[in-house]
Amino acid sequence: MDYLPMFARLEGRPVLLVGGGEVALRKARLLLAAGARLTLVSPELEPEFHEFAGRFTHVAARFDPAHLAGQILVVAATDDLELNALLDQSDNHPGLFVNEVDDPDHSSFTLP
Repeated sequence: MDYLPMFARLEGRPVLLVGGGEVALRKARLLLAAGARLTLVSPELEPEFHEFAGRFTHVAARFDPAHLAGQILVVAATDDLELNALLDQSDNHPGLFVNEVDDPDHSSFTLP
């Protein structure tokens, strides 16, 4: 078995979402519904993110491994191969679960 099915209690827990497009929007909805304290890193956001105004912190920048500090979980929702390579180098942080959307070989957890 490659993955252990489990449910995570994210209420108030720090979660990083990298990306500002449609896929990131879908993941943001899930994470916010679970009560995550969401930080979103992306130079730009889809306009639909405004429906969540005040419910997440937006860092208007490209991902930097320093953004991982203090996070318990990170979701990369981008098709930027360079950025994903940075996460591949960063996902060895102890205790940090990493999901690269549509890339299970480089993920330590999956989302529905």
